[in-house]
Amino acid sequence: MSTEVSLPAPTGLQAFADQARQYADQSRAANTRRAYASDVRAFANWCAARGEPSLPASPAAVLAYLIDHATTLKVVTLQRRLAAIREQHAAAGFDLETSSSAFRDTWRGIKRAHGQPAVKKRPLMTVDLRRAVATLPDTLPGRRDRALILVGFAAALRRSELAGLEVTRRDGAAWVEERPDGLVVHLARSKTDQSGEGAEIGVPYGSNMETCPVRSYRAWLNAAHLTEGPAFRPIDRHGHIGTEAVTDRAVARIVQRTVEAAALADGYSPEEARQLAAAYAGHSLRSGLATSAAANDAPGHAIQRQLRHKRFDTTSGYIRSGQLFKQNPAGMAGL
Repeated sequence: MSTEVSLPAPTGLQAFADQARQYADQSRAANTRRAYASDVRAFANWCAARGEPSLPASPAAVLAYLIDHATTLKVVTLQRRLAAIREQHAAAGFDLETSSSAFRDTWRGIKRAHGQPAVKKRPLMTVDLRRAVATLPDTLPGRRDRALILVGFAAALRRSELAGLEVTRRDGAAWVEERPDGLVVHLARSKTDQSGEGAEIGVPYGSNMETCPVRSYRAWLNAAHLTEGPAFRPIDRHGHIGTEAVTDRAVARIVQRTVEAAALADGYSPEEARQLAAAYAGHSLRSGLATSAAANDAPGHAIQRQLRHKRFDTTSGYIRSGQLFKQNPAGMAGL
């Protein structure tokens, strides 16, 4: 969604006004901009079907839109659409009044009546990760998947970060540096670093050969003969390696496919294995590292540093999950 910026626009300043609009467009992540643009279009179509103006829209129309979709859209989606509508109005210089008690009370009622806890994907704990990667064959796709899963887990990467890694340094790209002590993942930009300051994440050698992210990554590069470009790439059924990077959705599919294979190896039926795998996603690597580390009493500040959280309370959610049974009062009650 384009963001309008008002600047004086005499002939000599027009170029700066155009640049200001371009920079304003970059103030949010690309995924957020696409989502907001889609949200605004959905609201405009709804208004057009009812003969209501969408810009500027009346608070009553916005509230009616929220009510009309309260049973068909999740509250988190409605919340994002409301934010998009507000931002569109502010960018266009319109004041959308949503602070009245009637609006606030109705919106609060919608959230209370239809709000649900977020459905979180299951963390891939270390013990489950070991079983999963053990099922991967010693083939080109198997080596790629092993390296992708282990590096993503050890570096606590988001799936988009993992998919975007490159073998060597390139301006504006995330890349992996090989050092004697392990790997260093250099991130150019991340979800919590929209200003692009970057971050360095250390990935040490694993204590087990089968689950060592450093050895697995190097084995994949050697097998694929990669010296530059994307680190993780598609491989077709003939064994040909692509030139582009895998997508972030491909990362999720690789995780799910590997978990499903492990479940089948453990004796699950095909249907049970599919259902179990569906509980995991790309984020399961990141949350799995945090939760597993917390279960093994890793310091909270170290977990926060690896996850690159700005706020510790975000990290503490993973720590609570990993330590549910650590010094649990119920376990000390003599039951």
